[in-house]
Amino acid sequence: MTERWPAEPESIARAASRLRQGAVIAFPTDTLYAVAARAADREAVLRLYAVKGRPAAQPLVLLVRGEEDFGELVRLSDQARRLIRLFWPGPLTIVLPSRSEAGGTIAGRAPDHPVALAILDALGEPLASSSANRAGAPPPSDAQSVISGLGEDLDLVLDGGPCRLGQPSTILDLSGAVPKILRQGAIAEADLQLR
Repeated sequence: MTERWPAEPESIARAASRLRQGAVIAFPTDTLYAVAARAADREAVLRLYAVKGRPAAQPLVLLVRGEEDFGELVRLSDQARRLIRLFWPGPLTIVLPSRSEAGGTIAGRAPDHPVALAILDALGEPLASSSANRAGAPPPSDAQSVISGLGEDLDLVLDGGPCRLGQPSTILDLSGAVPKILRQGAIAEADLQLR
């Protein structure tokens, strides 16, 4: 049975401990409830994909504490730094070239929610994440919807009440020569001032 804990400081510390042990958990962010695992734990990330029924070729978003954490993983452009300072923490996911020798890109964002940020602080490392729903199902904005949708497949749900925005983040790809919005979400294109 999936455990459901109130999103209080003691529960958040215990949730971080569970993540270190390979757990897949759900918790509120500013946009929607997220399902997440330690990004560095390959087995936990594979389980996260299985929980969602998400195709392996579809990348996850890294939740980070801010620009410094993200900058350790990607090559930050001046444009990315400007947008991070304007919109983080908040509902903007940015895609940038990875610093790793393997290349590729990484999508990341810093969520503007005290529970999500407290988990990231307690853990001290990025989380691989997605909305806490099965692939193709409506994304949840409250804990009960998470439990109804993902049932027994999660280890833990932190209940922090309904999400403030109730819609996904805007995903902006800055990895190429021309910025591209991959998903229109809570931040409008005009607000990004890309031109």
